[in-house]
Amino acid sequence: MTPPTLDTMFVVLIPTRTSTTFTGFGEQPAGIELLSEGESARRVAQLASVEVAQFGQAYLDSRRVRRWPLGRVRLSATPNGSAPDHADVYLVTHLAGAALWEAWIPVGDQPLDATRDIARLLADTEGGPVAVLREHLAGIDRELSAVPGLEDAFPFTILRTAAADQAVDALASAHGADLVRLAYLDHSPFSFKPQVVQDELHRDFCLRDGGLQLLSQRGALDLRVDEEMPRTGDDTLVLAPRSSLPLLVTIELLLMERSVLRLFHERVTTAAPESVQHLLELKAEVLNGLEEYRGTVAASNRFSSEVTSYGKRVLGIDDLYDFLAERLDAITFEITTRYQQTTAILQFWLTVVFTALSASTLAATVALVSYGQQPIPVAAWAAGVGIVFASLIALLLRGRLR
Repeated sequence: MTPPTLDTMFVVLIPTRTSTTFTGFGEQPAGIELLSEGESARRVAQLASVEVAQFGQAYLDSRRVRRWPLGRVRLSATPNGSAPDHADVYLVTHLAGAALWEAWIPVGDQPLDATRDIARLLADTEGGPVAVLREHLAGIDRELSAVPGLEDAFPFTILRTAAADQAVDALASAHGADLVRLAYLDHSPFSFKPQVVQDELHRDFCLRDGGLQLLSQRGALDLRVDEEMPRTGDDTLVLAPRSSLPLLVTIELLLMERSVLRLFHERVTTAAPESVQHLLELKAEVLNGLEEYRGTVAASNRFSSEVTSYGKRVLGIDDLYDFLAERLDAITFEITTRYQQTTAILQFWLTVVFTALSASTLAATVALVSYGQQPIPVAAWAAGVGIVFASLIALLLRGRLR
């Protein structure tokens, strides 16, 4: 069967880290072309309008997540045919220090070929788009954070055709295995079982006729058969179709929250708080950093609810959250126990001291009656009685303190 010709775009997401004080790039990095303000503004505005619709104006105004244009990276051809020639790269930052490299790679019309596109999207394909991107970004990444954190790429594939004779069900029936392979970025020589393909196609997250949206732990795919890729007056700027962006921005927040969870997990594992005050400060940071996990994404519309519920599971976000919660509970218990022990020791010594003082005062009063105004015997009685009572109280309380 002849594969359909589809207008294709890749959005490659690469999790990384930044300083929490990041305020933009300095000089333009070598080998990366500067984007015009008009090009970057149109893309940022398009994404902002979708984020407002998805998460609300208040969330956008909070500026918890910001998008910074880096520039255009020129790409090279791959062994599997003509390749896209450029990627427009942005850095999406989160106030907690997590970030995503966001690379928009327009490909244009091409026959559906999962093997070819998977090879393009693998980081170990020499000269492939992702390999070239990582090579350019590695040096910049080292300047963003004291601990560079360039992770595996997560490709989001956008496929479009406005052909009148195409139907999404027919296309999925004929080429479902290729679509699932592309979503999974699966380069195994062995095919998926038919039932696996059917299960994935049945898990379609698209709520509209004519569309198909797939999500896996390694990538995602958005297909529509009744829509063209939008074009602008500038041929070098290809915007993504708006219908693909709700899924994209939701995935970006999921990847961001996974990175935030990893950051906090590393902090409590390698440098656990040592006092109640430090623990309270860390918990406040965690609650603030995980606002998206606990509120923004989870409280959005039906589409986001289904995507995030599945995405949290396949991306391991729920497990990371549980690990972090357990670790914080363990640290809380340890600090609380240590505080209680310290308090008990303090109370122990205070009891010993005040008991000794009381006994010394009583002994001095009795000694004054017996010895009159003779200071040495009175002082000796007071000191002796105080020491004896202090020793007795210490022996009695020591067992209880243990």
